[in-house]
Amino acid sequence: MATQAQCWICKAPADSAEHRLKRSDLVRAYGKGPFTGPSAPVHVSGGTLSQIQGPRSSKIKYAQSLCHACNTFKTQPYDLAYDCLIGWILANEDTVLRKRMINFEDIYGSSWPERQRDLFKYYVKSFGCRLVDAEQTVPQELIDLLPLDTFRTALKITFSVNEDILLFDQPERTGFIGKGELTAWISKSDPSIVNGYNWSEHISWLTILYWYCQEPEGGLGSTWIADSQYVYLGSIAPLSPEERSDFLIKKSASKMGKGA
Repeated sequence: MATQAQCWICKAPADSAEHRLKRSDLVRAYGKGPFTGPSAPVHVSGGTLSQIQGPRSSKIKYAQSLCHACNTFKTQPYDLAYDCLIGWILANEDTVLRKRMINFEDIYGSSWPERQRDLFKYYVKSFGCRLVDAEQTVPQELIDLLPLDTFRTALKITFSVNEDILLFDQPERTGFIGKGELTAWISKSDPSIVNGYNWSEHISWLTILYWYCQEPEGGLGSTWIADSQYVYLGSIAPLSPEERSDFLIKKSASKMGKGA
């Protein structure tokens, strides 16, 4: 008989599944569903494409790794802080891209110190669910910090602008939602020891990078651990100059064709 999974936060029986792609992000980009037609989103995982019927689809959920209480009201402030951040960034896209900076007070008002902690804890929750999905142990220090107002942690977050996504028109790039590959850094002397992790997720051009027991790369944004009113955005451009040029040529030709 299989042993029931435990909630990685509180160790109660796990009876709730976190979304791989956040439901509010999908609703913002595609509506409440059902998703139909040629513009409907698809989920790509391991090279496999799956149709998504709506924002509650089981295809975009992890296996159950949280209890209902931890995945709802206990972590609800974290989810709300995240939704507030993304909504504000997309509503103020031109200003954020021009300044390449986020001022948490602009988003959360005078309560920004508390709300940015909630935001950081949302990213801890997201990271923890990804680790469990990869059959990795969530570091105890990440679990321990969730109820705290002040904490130290080996998890660092940076924010970057994906310059290549900005090549798309605004309505197209809003639906660019996903997660990157989880990378584990293994000890050279003992392959059973994991020295750290890198991971990323993205909403439109905004890329959130996770660095656990790893030093962030300098050009990918200022290091943030819920400890600053301001974060400065880094820059990434995955396409080569040749690929970028080809994309712009094809985009221009497509627009000319539609206008003909």
